[in-house]
Formats: sequence, C-alpha cells, structure tokens
Amino acid sequence: MDKGYNAVMARKNEIMKKSIGIDYDLFERGNYAFDYEKMMLETGYELDEIARIQRETGVGNTPLIELKNITKLARMLAPKGKGARIFVKDEACNPSGSFKARRAAVSVYYAKKMGYAGVITATSGNYGAAVASQAAMRNVNCIVVQEVFDSKWQGQPEILEKGRASCLLEAD
Repeated sequence: MDKGYNAVMARKNEIMKKSIGIDYDLFERGNYAFDYEKMMLETGYELDEIARIQRETGVGNTPLIELKNITKLARMLAPKGKGARIFVKDEACNPSGSFKARRAAVSVYYAKKMGYAGVITATSGNYGAAVASQAAMRNVNCIVVQEVFDSKWQGQPEILEKGRASCLLEAD
C-alpha cells in the first residue's frame, strides 16, 4: 500500500471511517467549511459528555476576564446604550496552554476507550503539545510529528521550544 503523502490524503476518509467510525465526507461543506454541529448530532456526541471528558484532565472551564479599560473606551465611543462589555477567555489556563487541549482531550479519551495502543499527531506546535499533555495524563503512548525547520533549514525557536516541552511531559 502506498504510504506517500498524496496516497494517504486520498484515503483520509477511509482511514477516518476505519479508525473512529465517522464518515467525514458527510459533514464537509466545500473546501473550507465543516458542519461540526451536524456531526455531533449524528454521531452521538453529547455536549455534557464532552465537558465531562475534558474536566477529567483539567481542560475547559477557563476564566472569562473583563477588559475594563477597553470596555470603558467602547462605552465612551459608542452611541448611548450601545457600548458592549469586552471579555477575553483565558484558554492559556488549559493544561497545555492552548484551546487545542479541548479537542485533544476528547481525541485521546476515545483512543484509549477504543483500545488503541497510542495516538499520533502531526502539528506545527500547539495541537501536538495538547495531545502529548492529554496522552501523558491518560497514560497513553504518544508520537508527535513536527517540522522544526523552515524552507532555509533554520530551526524555528517557538517550535523547538514546544517540542522540548512535549518531551518533558513525556518524561514525567
């Protein structure tokens, strides 16, 4: 079987159906859109179940922080009664420091539940750190594939650091 990039990408839906039982083609909407709500409804994922899975490893429930000075400015500039309160959600409070821990928590949970020997992910940084973090917490083997060099073969410091941090998670 051809394991080259183009061959694997041509079989991606077949691979997804075999590994997790979901036909992603049913939920794609053109080249750039994906109907997540429909997928969750039709595949049996319940929001309460997802929240429970995420809570088990400390993912989610991240704080909302009001940016009071920006709120004040918005209210000064907006017509009377139209100035919004401005908040940010601090996803850095997730175990891996990224909102990507939300998806990783569910992926690793189901890989373990389905009896897989481990998980593997390709990443440019944050998702790989999130998968490594969740795999370590659930005692699941993990491989993270990450390109650390640019087109001129220069190591990218932020990616090198994320790789180092992921290795430290594995060592713990």
